[in-house]
Amino acid sequence: MSNILVFAGTTEGRELAEILSASRVECDVFVATEYGGKLVNNLEGIKVHEGRIDVCEMRNIYKELNPRIVVDATHPYAEIVTDNIRKSLEGLDIKYLRLKRNEDDNLGESYKDISDCAKSLINTKGNILITTGSKELQEFTKYSELKERIFVRVIPGVESLNKCYEAGLSGKQIIAMQGPFSREMNEAIIKQYDIKHLVSKSSGKTGGMDTKIAACINTGIRMHIIDRPDKNEIGLSLSEIIKELELLTNIKLVTKKPLVSLVGIGPGNKDMMTLEATKAIEEADVIFGAKRMIDSIESQVEKYPYYLKKDILPVIDSLDKTQNRNIVILFSGDTGFFSGCESVYEELKNREEIETVIVPGISSISLLAARIGESWQDGNLISLHNNEESKVYTKFINLVLNTHKTFFITSGVKDINTIGEMLKEKKVNIKLGFRLSYEDEEIINATPEDCINLKKEGLYVGVVINDSVTDKIITPSITDEEFDREKVPMTKEEIRQLSVCKLKLKKDSVVYDIGSGSGSVAVQIAKMSADIKVYAIECKDEAYELTLRNAKKHDAYNINAIKALAPEGLKGFPSADAAFIGGSRGNLREIIIKLREINPKMRIVINAISMETICEMKEILEEIKVNDLSICQVAVSKVKSLGEYNLLQAGNPVFIYSFNLEV
Repeated sequence: MSNILVFAGTTEGRELAEILSASRVECDVFVATEYGGKLVNNLEGIKVHEGRIDVCEMRNIYKELNPRIVVDATHPYAEIVTDNIRKSLEGLDIKYLRLKRNEDDNLGESYKDISDCAKSLINTKGNILITTGSKELQEFTKYSELKERIFVRVIPGVESLNKCYEAGLSGKQIIAMQGPFSREMNEAIIKQYDIKHLVSKSSGKTGGMDTKIAACINTGIRMHIIDRPDKNEIGLSLSEIIKELELLTNIKLVTKKPLVSLVGIGPGNKDMMTLEATKAIEEADVIFGAKRMIDSIESQVEKYPYYLKKDILPVIDSLDKTQNRNIVILFSGDTGFFSGCESVYEELKNREEIETVIVPGISSISLLAARIGESWQDGNLISLHNNEESKVYTKFINLVLNTHKTFFITSGVKDINTIGEMLKEKKVNIKLGFRLSYEDEEIINATPEDCINLKKEGLYVGVVINDSVTDKIITPSITDEEFDREKVPMTKEEIRQLSVCKLKLKKDSVVYDIGSGSGSVAVQIAKMSADIKVYAIECKDEAYELTLRNAKKHDAYNINAIKALAPEGLKGFPSADAAFIGGSRGNLREIIIKLREINPKMRIVINAISMETICEMKEILEEIKVNDLSICQVAVSKVKSLGEYNLLQAGNPVFIYSFNLEV
């Protein structure tokens, strides 16, 4: 036998039953109709009683069940039922709790009761959609001026249908459907039946009020709202009811966790949103997003024009989460494509008090690929949205020059102009998508010169197609003959290749080339990946200029070279994970000590030719802790043709040291 008895009739009443069931608290739930019983049926520990009962029957039930607490969760318009419940409890030692639905700020003409509303509608023209239920339909149908213009939407129960027929309505005037109803569904019904007026009770978001309002606004029809019988009725919210029950029963109730949905809304046009995204927005209690996004959402709920986590998270933390159970954060495009979704999700995913889900959208890149008939699975993707523009553009140009297709998103026409300047000497094809998904969208086939001259501001995405790209060799492969050299020393091809391999680089490594000379090592490293960043340092004028020239010759835009002497010149560089030392100018020990200060676990490769350097390395390795040490001596001889003969030409032997620094 349970200690709690609930008179249900609202969404909140059903939610309370679900919470009690999840908390393993037995409860008797009374509903007026079979349809209402189905909504709370099959919940463990919940016994459902169907049928309308009067005051006397209620008192008999109390004697039989002996409840300690009665919760009145009936509909706010069922004032007779509420009066009967209160009368039935007079003189009894039973705690009474009234669950009150939150009041709304509605848009539309309001009336004190249905009779008032019906009289007002007599003087209108056009079809009328009644969404107030079946009980008081005769208040409308008794007027001949209204009867033929009325269409009613009721729950698909026998009792409701009978009342429709009793009110004199024909089958074509009855829409028997179970909610909830989305804005789109409301709009479809309005258009299908040529509705000019919609009648609703002030039933709150859980009663579908927000989607009705949005549909009326979108279709331009008038809304007529029946006020609650007593707007100032004393009652408790669902969260307050839960707290009261916990105090009275000394049981911690398991409430539903608030659901935070990170929603990708696609390219911009609402028709490009997925059904899952649309549903999440329609069911939201609170919506976050950039102003242009939330302005396009018709839902009449609490909205915040925030898209950065530093602004969003404090608001989420401050919300009464039992009242605001569905929280939506909007992101443009797709949540997994250069989206702010990632950082917000990282902050929320491990919070036990909420549930977080990601709802993906359609990216503008996917839409562009579809519009131009190109696949994008074999292309590179990059966003030019970045505060560090030089780094982004450096990566972009490297991708363009080394891959067949490079898809990109931009922050506006300024990025397109910059792309044009960078590619003006290159033979590439550029396809741009302007304001994709909107009525004024354009697909633009452009040359670099066209991009330079483009003036129209707006959202652009694009792809650069470089047909001159050949399959890239992924091992170090640049020959000595491909470098400008003059009289500057250069690390020879085989030694360079072996030394670069010894660096054990990753695709996004940051590397120092100390004593860069001709720049051959820096260029070879830079060409291995567009994401690698190389910082070359050289103190001699001629060698420094040659490093710059070879970097330009090989389109190695991810090399940043400075003229300075190491280790002092290293102060301006960001931290690296690897360093190649080809020349030290007598400062080898100081350079290694400085590298350890920058990154105590840096990977270092050193080429030593002179006996002095080899001897110094012996002392340094006795002084400084390292691991993964490898020392090899390499002597390379190449075959040179001389007349009819092929002769061996020996190069200088080189010691290659490779190791990781150790703290």
